[in-house]
Amino acid sequence: MTTTQPSNHWSLQPSAARGTLREAIQACNERGLYFAARWAAEALNGLPAPEDDNQTTRSRAAKLSDGQRYTSPYAEELCLDLCSEPTNVPLPEHDTYLMAKTFFDLKEFDRCASVLTGCTSSKSRFLRLYSKYLVGEKRREQDTREVLGPLDNGMAVNREIQEIDSELTECYNAGTLDSFCKYLYGSVLIKRQRKSLAVKVLVESVNQYPYNWSAWLDLGSCLPSYAAVMKMKPELPDSFMTTYFLSHVTLEHFNNQHEDGALWLEELMEAFPKSAYVKCERALALYHARDFPEAAKLFEDLIKENPHRLDSLDVYSNVLFVTESRARLSFLAHSCAMTDNYRPETCCIIGNYYSMKGEHEKAVIYFKRALRFNRSYASAWTLLGHEYLEMKNTYAAVEAYRRAVDYNHRDYRAWNGLGQTYEVLKMHYYALGYYQRATAIRPYDGRIWCAMAECYEYLDQDLAAIKCYTRALLGSDQEKMALKKLPKLYKRIGDAEAAAHYFRKSLEQLREAQDESEDTSEACIFLALYEREKGNLAAASDYASEAMQCSSEQHQEDAKALLRDIRSVVDAGKSERVV
Repeated sequence: MTTTQPSNHWSLQPSAARGTLREAIQACNERGLYFAARWAAEALNGLPAPEDDNQTTRSRAAKLSDGQRYTSPYAEELCLDLCSEPTNVPLPEHDTYLMAKTFFDLKEFDRCASVLTGCTSSKSRFLRLYSKYLVGEKRREQDTREVLGPLDNGMAVNREIQEIDSELTECYNAGTLDSFCKYLYGSVLIKRQRKSLAVKVLVESVNQYPYNWSAWLDLGSCLPSYAAVMKMKPELPDSFMTTYFLSHVTLEHFNNQHEDGALWLEELMEAFPKSAYVKCERALALYHARDFPEAAKLFEDLIKENPHRLDSLDVYSNVLFVTESRARLSFLAHSCAMTDNYRPETCCIIGNYYSMKGEHEKAVIYFKRALRFNRSYASAWTLLGHEYLEMKNTYAAVEAYRRAVDYNHRDYRAWNGLGQTYEVLKMHYYALGYYQRATAIRPYDGRIWCAMAECYEYLDQDLAAIKCYTRALLGSDQEKMALKKLPKLYKRIGDAEAAAHYFRKSLEQLREAQDESEDTSEACIFLALYEREKGNLAAASDYASEAMQCSSEQHQEDAKALLRDIRSVVDAGKSERVV
């Protein structure tokens, strides 16, 4: 695999970065983009501390001077409320905006959109249309009702989208949209499955104003492949935000390119050494690379530094689930519930805890609760599918996995879950198709290749199964299973040379594990017969003797008979030499 060496073309000046991030926090807050504002605040506090922060004699005014000296190139774009009477917006309209923003903050979105009707400033337009968008999303959630229940309407749509789309399209064609309205337009286009145009609009948005993290997230969700990311890279702004984006999209959506993602993260760690977000991304990178012990250590450090930060802790619960750390998972579930019992991440953590205890019905309740709070939470859909599969409810499992890939088509766990479910249903051709989708996303995951190989075995397609098991050897976690299967398949198709090669590798592995099972005796007997046919009687005798030490009585008898045959051949050879 060839990797693209990321290079840092931007130079970070801490005072300028602080100025732009403080500005971004205010700009996003004024537009109700609270997630983007929170992200900017974390990035701001992730910057290295100014060298003179420890000078206690410095006055408060002097401490703020680096921000005051900063002159923003985006002041006109953002229309920040830096004074009580802004000069670029009529005062009555500004007063209307201030009232509407209070309605927005109280989640009175209908009222907010209504009072802003007729306002012409970019900020008022965004808040009005965004409020209408949120109203539509709220009603869509109400129409959807139950999660996988009899009243579940998975086809419910946002009824405000068409009207918002029409207005934004007209303004976009007229060239009157600011960067935030372009972000909203891109989000609407994604909802309407017009992702090519959405990419174009969102690229324009992040170039016009790079510090709206929500726009970057939507842009990443539209890109179909890592090659598309690299092709688009020259069009992105020369900013640390581009590096944040490349790191995120590589690790979250194309985690098979984790080497490149690690290089982006190194740049960010150097520039933002205290950033909780960057530290969390490092833990996620280790999780995707299946280095669970190191991922757990990083998550633990992150929790110590930020005890009430819940972002991505559901991934940490997956790590604890896989490593069977039941006590730690119990403590994590309790502490997250104390922080916020109604966060989707908390519900998933508690669901994982019940799943580890084998209480799958309770786990289903919590995963469904997570989805009631966030219907598009793909990870929760996948975990729900796992629980239904454990409960042998294959219909519900298929539906949950399908919802997961609808929201995140690069969730390899959901594709793999669909393959497992159809394999349980004995529909192996369907299962193969889903396993192939999973391997396209995770080409070095030996577990999926082994699952695909077992399907081919069931269909008596031994050559295809051999190819899959051979491919699985690149995933070290499944090397044992692949080495167990490969020699038997080669033996079945009559390729003694290849069978002997893999039996030797399998035997080495079994010896290291001190495993004297039937697999050991089978390998020894085959190699003894193979070496005898080749005339290597000493090696054949050694293998037969080793087979006699194994537990299987049948194999012991076979090994004794083989050893007698070998000795008789050796004795006959000696007699001929004497004569």
